[in-house]
Amino acid sequence: MSKKHQTAQTASPGGVNFLITIHHQENHSWQGIIEWLDTGKKVHFRSELEMMQLLHEATQTTQKEAVPFRTWDDAKSWVSA
Repeated sequence: MSKKHQTAQTASPGGVNFLITIHHQENHSWQGIIEWLDTGKKVHFRSELEMMQLLHEATQTTQKEAVPFRTWDDAKSWVSA
């Protein structure tokens, strides 16, 4: 098997496992498939942003308490004007 097609499987206790396959790169963005290995679900994504959203959604559904992203309202507490 060539190095290009090799995959490694590792156990991550309490983690979430994905296999991301990039098929194309157009308009400075990736298009491909993300497979959630824990559930067997596969979704085609059209950009890195969409891929990141899918990763975020999957990790939030597996955690007991969601860790929110920063918002613009939070900026007041860590940046002085």
